[in-house]
Amino acid sequence: MKLRHTYKAGTVIASLCLGLPGMAMAQTIEDTTANDTDARLTDEDSVIVVTATKRSQDIQEIPASISSIGGDKLEARGLTSIEDIANAVPNLNFGDHIGTTLITIRGVGSTVDSGVTEPTVATYVDGALMPRSTMSLLKAIDLERVEVLRGPQGTLYGRNATGGAINFVSSAPTTYFSGEVNLSTGSRNAFAASGFLSGPIAEGVYFRVSGGHEEQDGYVRLLPSGKAIGNENTDYVRGALRLEPSSTATIDLAVRYEKATGVNGYQQLLSPTALVPAAIQTTEPNVYYANSPFGQSTETLVATGTVNWEFADNITLRTITSYVDHTSIVFGDSDGTGASIVDLAPFLDPALQAALPASTPDHFRNLPGFYRPSESFAQEINLIGETGPVEWIAGAYYFHEDFEIALPVIIFGVAPLAQAVSERTNSYALFGDATISLTNSLRLNLGLRYNHESKDFKGNLFADTTALGGGPVALGNVPSEMKSDRLLPKVGVQYDFSDDVHSYVQWQRGYKSGGQNLQFLPQFGPEQIDAFEAGLKTRFADRRVTANFAAFYYDYNGLQMTTLIPPTTTAVRNADARVYGLEAEFGVDVMENLNLSGAVTYLNARFQNFSDFDAARGGLAVDLDGSALPHAPDFTAQAAAEYKIPLGDGFFSDLTLRGDIFHSSSVVLRYFGRPSDTQSAYTIANASATLSMMDKRASLRFFVNNVGDKVYLQNITYAGQLPEAYLGNYSKPREWGLSLSYRF
Repeated sequence: MKLRHTYKAGTVIASLCLGLPGMAMAQTIEDTTANDTDARLTDEDSVIVVTATKRSQDIQEIPASISSIGGDKLEARGLTSIEDIANAVPNLNFGDHIGTTLITIRGVGSTVDSGVTEPTVATYVDGALMPRSTMSLLKAIDLERVEVLRGPQGTLYGRNATGGAINFVSSAPTTYFSGEVNLSTGSRNAFAASGFLSGPIAEGVYFRVSGGHEEQDGYVRLLPSGKAIGNENTDYVRGALRLEPSSTATIDLAVRYEKATGVNGYQQLLSPTALVPAAIQTTEPNVYYANSPFGQSTETLVATGTVNWEFADNITLRTITSYVDHTSIVFGDSDGTGASIVDLAPFLDPALQAALPASTPDHFRNLPGFYRPSESFAQEINLIGETGPVEWIAGAYYFHEDFEIALPVIIFGVAPLAQAVSERTNSYALFGDATISLTNSLRLNLGLRYNHESKDFKGNLFADTTALGGGPVALGNVPSEMKSDRLLPKVGVQYDFSDDVHSYVQWQRGYKSGGQNLQFLPQFGPEQIDAFEAGLKTRFADRRVTANFAAFYYDYNGLQMTTLIPPTTTAVRNADARVYGLEAEFGVDVMENLNLSGAVTYLNARFQNFSDFDAARGGLAVDLDGSALPHAPDFTAQAAAEYKIPLGDGFFSDLTLRGDIFHSSSVVLRYFGRPSDTQSAYTIANASATLSMMDKRASLRFFVNNVGDKVYLQNITYAGQLPEAYLGNYSKPREWGLSLSYRF
């Protein structure tokens, strides 16, 4: 972690501490109502309140498709990452490629595996945007809840929320002393330790500190060494401070740091190739021939400062200041064989440094591997209020990012090639959203966002093919730029049939900016979605049953897709698509101690008027009109049952048994849609048993994930340098674990 970045984060937070000089201290340590969280399930009416729309609302009354999983549920179900959460949220799909997360919602998401584009599903941590797809694997630690908004969120969330938004909301400091300690072990020598401590420091000042360590041996076996990758080695820590200078104001400051060095950036051989002897290749799942060392490091620092000040009746000023410093480095054997075909090689390697020609530019000599650093700053200001029959929010937003993608490879063991693009982004926005109550049951929702954005690029390229009969080529700091202005409107109507039956119809627009390809290829354009959605949210049988339904239609223009330019170059180009589908979610309290829940989705996500050249078919032009989008299964289903067995008032409190099952129809992973590009239908199941003890202060949990040991593909690419060879990566095999928690 760079010291200058730490200093900058500290300066941002320190300045916020001075932001409300005129407010007097007026809170007492005993006032435990000050830290009521924004997402909670009340015993009286089973209402879940979230802040997905930037104001606290009952999730059932929000005119949008939203899933919320509370922190206790995340812990009880062992959902510690976005990969885990994907199987618990309707129409949320996860893939991974060399450290790049491929997240889609309703078929809309980034499938560009190089990381040269920004995500299409916006991920936020305590209001801070995670601007790159290498950042979404942050641990889901010490959270109050996770909110997943399905569908474009252009008005309130702006650029790059084309598919939706995922909010990680951390637990707030408490006004009373509390803490928790967690220890766990499991398959492949797993070990984890984590915890938090929270409480008052002085009158109106509260703190929370959390952190932990996780490690686990890898599940991908390397040949011929017998070593393993796909391992876990992560450390994380978070510190939070809440200041209450008056009864109408709070200041929340937080810093979070995480470092992961487990090697999960790889792509194994999926089909044999005649270019390499059979003795040094294998297509067995999670087995990998390699002749080059692997390494990976991901570091992320997130600093946030949030001020909420109700300076007048029914009017609140909120400011969110955030700073994110992130670095992702990956290197290793990227051809999936024991031959030297293509390696992601750190140019810092002493042997490689000695072999590099004198013409190698200094910038590339210092590359540690596939290198993707990002440093960003954002400032958002909201005014939130209620005037007569109108609930409204007005805001301004500024975002700045410095980003680089640098990709060094060695071809056939003798020809170094490095490509890099540095990118500087400045984005400004003004937005407003209003809900107008026309009657007690009928409301009109209007929203509009104006977004201005500019991007400046510098491209670099170095190649030396002397050993292959060519020569050195070097181009440095070649400039280009891109600017855009967009209006992102929203119009919706809500109607309440009763206090527990709510309906809505809505249209809104989503937008994602374009960018610069590697190797000075032409720029790729922006994405835009016009989304139409109708929904019905219901509760009945004394609110013991919840059933929600949604239907949607998207007109999708400019979808950013990766196309292969053999042997090793990829480029992003734009396509058009049409998406429509249905979603149904339910939850049933069958009896006091038995709960059933589930979801069923139907999705039709297809290209329109699009063709591309398929390297796997010798560069043949393929008409893809009507072909399925990647990472967009036509059908998914989820079901869960949880049964709590009371054990009395003694040492043991209760035993909770839970089972989850997830089914997906076949899913295209490489968009040409051939059988070799597709994962067939699959089903996975998880099971757990949790024993609560000591008046529910302690718990012992045993779990088995992927009970049937189903291993399925998460991503597929075609290896242009290896004839007829596909590369990709598989999911984790069956895992078991045992965890012990004690809360005080």
